[in-house]
Amino acid sequence: MEFRHAAILGATGPTGRLLADELLRRGVKVRAVARSRAHLDRGFAVAGVERVVADMRNPEQARRAVEGCDVVFDCIGVPVDRLADHPLTARNIAEAVRRSGARCVQVSSYWAYVPIERTPLNESHPRSGGNDAARLRREAEDLLLEADAAVANLPDFYGPLVHTSVLQQALREAQQGRTVRWIGSPTTQREYVYLSDAVKKVSELAMYEAAYGARWIVPGSGPISIERVTAIARRHLGREIRVRAAGLLTLRLISLFVRPLRAFMPMAKTYVRPISYDGAKLRGLIGAAQAVDYDEGIPATLDWLAGEAGAAAK
Repeated sequence: MEFRHAAILGATGPTGRLLADELLRRGVKVRAVARSRAHLDRGFAVAGVERVVADMRNPEQARRAVEGCDVVFDCIGVPVDRLADHPLTARNIAEAVRRSGARCVQVSSYWAYVPIERTPLNESHPRSGGNDAARLRREAEDLLLEADAAVANLPDFYGPLVHTSVLQQALREAQQGRTVRWIGSPTTQREYVYLSDAVKKVSELAMYEAAYGARWIVPGSGPISIERVTAIARRHLGREIRVRAAGLLTLRLISLFVRPLRAFMPMAKTYVRPISYDGAKLRGLIGAAQAVDYDEGIPATLDWLAGEAGAAAK
């Protein structure tokens, strides 16, 4: 498939911004869609990007946002306390792409597969049970699958532009010289994806007719422990990095006094367990792709975090 005009919904988040860069590199005309004009102007102060203010919770605004586009990328991210927005926006996006005839790619997470029963995680894993976060993610994905969308399920990610993720927060604390706070054992192996890497695979996936109407696991760079993460960071930063690990009982006690942690607790037990991803189905469609390894991605992320901190201090 070829497409010339793409709409990115939720464009001001890290996934949307990196996806816009990748699509522009491929010669695709980009429409960046978000609820905030200020965020659009700040994130897309470059030529060649159309900026559209629209709220996907509004059906009419959703229809206007995708009109005239060949493909629509749903990159909408919401805080944990607003996860109920996912099915609402998905329903409106599904109706909008049906009316317009545009293809749709939803960039989702592995949360739809929670509780994780086996790894490496692949597309045949059950999608049932779990908490509200898993249920709402599944509901949103299924609404778009019914509209023949491609659903790309990503691991937890990290990298430049990322602000909210477990690994990104650990790297931020390391860069700032603070003790790294970690969920679970420091030796537990979990897989992450460098976000710009994932975006390249998602944009490539969108080029294939066979991608649509199906789910796709987008793998990362293989399992890694926080012990190895901090060893890489230590070499790059040239200083000692301490790790303070907390188990589920400790987290539950802390969550009594920390509201954001309290909202996260339904997912916490997923984060203390190992996880890896099977990208065989994706490779079978788009071919093998070289992943950015942690020895490259972690230093690049630390350098970006340092630059961000320096800019904020001015």
